[in-house]
Amino acid sequence: MARTQQTFVNDKDSPIYISVEIRPECFELEPGEKLTLIWNAAEDGDAAQVNFINDRELVVWPEGDLDGMQFLINGEPARDRSWDFKHK
Repeated sequence: MARTQQTFVNDKDSPIYISVEIRPECFELEPGEKLTLIWNAAEDGDAAQVNFINDRELVVWPEGDLDGMQFLINGEPARDRSWDFKHK
């Protein structure tokens, strides 16, 4: 497994919403905030797939060992900013 990271930046003028599956972990980013995901990605294939729901919502599907995944907002631990989101 290769340690990797991916950062998402909210450059909009209002909040955006990012869901990290299959956990699910969901984050609201205020304008100017950055969400960084750090995990052990699979050595072959895509490290993650990103699906845009609309211009303010996206879903990230990371691949690999997700047990030790870290979530940072603006470089600070962010797990306490996540909430459960249930798909139907």
